[in-house]
Amino acid sequence: MKKILLSLLLISSLFGQVNRILTLSPTAQEASLGNQSLAFHNPARNYFDTDSLVDLSFTRVNWLSNITEDMGYNYIGAGWKNLTFSLLYFDYGAQNIADEAGIISGQFSPNSLVAYVGWGTELKHTKKKLENVSIGFGGKIVNHSLHTENATGLLVDAGVHFNNLWSRVDLDIAIQNFGYQPKFNNWKTEVPTSFNVGFSVPVKDFRFYNQWNLYDGYHTHGQGLKYTYKNLMSANIGYYNDVNYDLNYSSFGLDFKYESYKIGFGYILGDETFPLSDTIQLTINVEI
Repeated sequence: MKKILLSLLLISSLFGQVNRILTLSPTAQEASLGNQSLAFHNPARNYFDTDSLVDLSFTRVNWLSNITEDMGYNYIGAGWKNLTFSLLYFDYGAQNIADEAGIISGQFSPNSLVAYVGWGTELKHTKKKLENVSIGFGGKIVNHSLHTENATGLLVDAGVHFNNLWSRVDLDIAIQNFGYQPKFNNWKTEVPTSFNVGFSVPVKDFRFYNQWNLYDGYHTHGQGLKYTYKNLMSANIGYYNDVNYDLNYSSFGLDFKYESYKIGFGYILGDETFPLSDTIQLTINVEI
């Protein structure tokens, strides 16, 4: 029964809300800190985040795990110099095909794919470098496949990053998901274009994160706290609030690092009525 209800809900809402995958936290670290996307995915940060030659990451998330077992997404990211590349593949699970009488004749597997490339560089004024300031741009191709229907869109991001300001405070500002909307035939899907502001403040072994996302007609707020122990492990807690959808949840996570390897766990808390409760994220990161 849960599977049938899920199929009906998915088909009825997928066309209108399919681009909400662009607001997901693709890594366990940002999810456990209250969905801090700017601290990890502002393209302007690419200029400063070049400690390693190549940075690879992989994330697996089982989505709506308290309702179904075959829905989730995989994320692969790579960084090279001041460039980043990523792929996010969301599998909505096997859905039933039925006629008007409700007789099931088969199944199909709707899915979404987001391919992204980002670039960051120093900001200059009159041929002089502005210290601790960088800008960045990103482009993404979004494709949705729903049985016989397909929709493709092209979106861009633009951001600025202020590195180590005011006693090592980091400030990020970005516009995300602006551009050509994916369309099913002649029907455009809603894209969550947003203006985002975030900052993080270090205090000894702690770092406090705050981010505001101002979408068209509504806004969200996420905050998180990270404690790092001797650059070997960190513990994260976060809280996320979506005002318009009345969506609130807490999260926590752990990161472990050994030489060039890092593994992160993220967990979303919620009551039984919250569809994302008990969601677990696992991210593996390798620096070369």
